[in-house]
Amino acid sequence: MGLMSIVLHYYRLKSMRTFNWPVDQTLQVKVAPRVKVVKFGDGYEQRAPDGLNTDLRTYTVKFSAESADINLIDKFLTEHAGYQAFVWVPPDRYKTGRYKCAEWSKEVSGLWDTLTATFEQVVI
Repeated sequence: MGLMSIVLHYYRLKSMRTFNWPVDQTLQVKVAPRVKVVKFGDGYEQRAPDGLNTDLRTYTVKFSAESADINLIDKFLTEHAGYQAFVWVPPDRYKTGRYKCAEWSKEVSGLWDTLTATFEQVVI
């Protein structure tokens, strides 16, 4: 990796926006490490990690708040268009990571709305 690509990578990460809204207390975490499996005769198999960063997580998160706050979250996710990553700290790990959100839904019920989203950890 040349110096120019390192500099560009640094500025891209530095300019990444942070998702700061608190999630509801209950969230779902999906962990499915990528593993290569080679099967031999008699039921034997050999397993090994499939490359780097094999333990990426997917979070299903829920936000319950006033309509104005839910609309701000919806706007943030819409601006990232399902492919642009953002910085987020999951409440179960307390470690900053990069995530994308390609799918979310909103339930509108007057003053208090709900938004459910899927945050997928990405490597940049």
